[in-house]
Amino acid sequence: MPHAGPRVSICIPHWQVPDYATICLRSIRKHSRRYNVEVIVVDNGSRDGSLEYLRSLDWIRLIERPDETRDNWPKNFFTALDCGVHAATGEFFMSMHTDVFVKRDDWLEPFLREISRSERVAASGAWKLTLESPLYAWQKRIVGYATYRLKRALGGRRRHIFWQQGHYPRDYCAMYRRRVLLDRRITFDAVNGWIGGGHSVAMQIFAAGYEMGMFPVAEMAQRVAHVTHGTAAVTPWRPLNHARAQRKAERSVSRLFQEPWVRNLRDDHSLDRAA
Repeated sequence: MPHAGPRVSICIPHWQVPDYATICLRSIRKHSRRYNVEVIVVDNGSRDGSLEYLRSLDWIRLIERPDETRDNWPKNFFTALDCGVHAATGEFFMSMHTDVFVKRDDWLEPFLREISRSERVAASGAWKLTLESPLYAWQKRIVGYATYRLKRALGGRRRHIFWQQGHYPRDYCAMYRRRVLLDRRITFDAVNGWIGGGHSVAMQIFAAGYEMGMFPVAEMAQRVAHVTHGTAAVTPWRPLNHARAQRKAERSVSRLFQEPWVRNLRDDHSLDRAA
């Protein structure tokens, strides 16, 4: 039966995280049957068994960049997304990290709802992927506002407080109008002093006069699971500079991998096969 709705191209940059790639891709396959999606994986020079696994999947489009190395991170992550934008065929382009796992069959609904409100809405998503305590959220908003006021006092570049508070779709799991990205030559790379990834894209979209379709973090948390710094927890070279952050990421990943629904995805090899 043909899929209904607009085509969505999901792009996932990858480098040597087979445990994540397996569960991430299987979760998309399991929970996207109602949608018209294509999945693009851009591999940044993996030299382990994960690349062979990706090559075995007939239902994804694999783009290999064998000359990339970890020394070019994070730039090669941003350029991998740019590569996906040009290779995609969908009306909408979705950026996604390997440490994001889909939990529900209706996971794309909030993205499509918000981005379809108007042709002027060029991106949709949540400003975070996981819930946090109200006290911690309040503290971050206070610190963010204080930082903004200090930068203004010191003569820093003027930006809308909306962006200073970080309310833009995070590239961990965000949807964009692909034609806007192409026509406006918008890049995920760091430009104009902006942080690369979702922040850079959001600022370029905002500067071009388009809007963001934001939805509550709770809606995101109900539909996908994400571990902050999750990739760092399974990388042998332990990239987090702060030991406490490294240990926290490793504990979070360990707990997530013990969840029954994650274990089921890990064990369901049928999701690797073409329909």
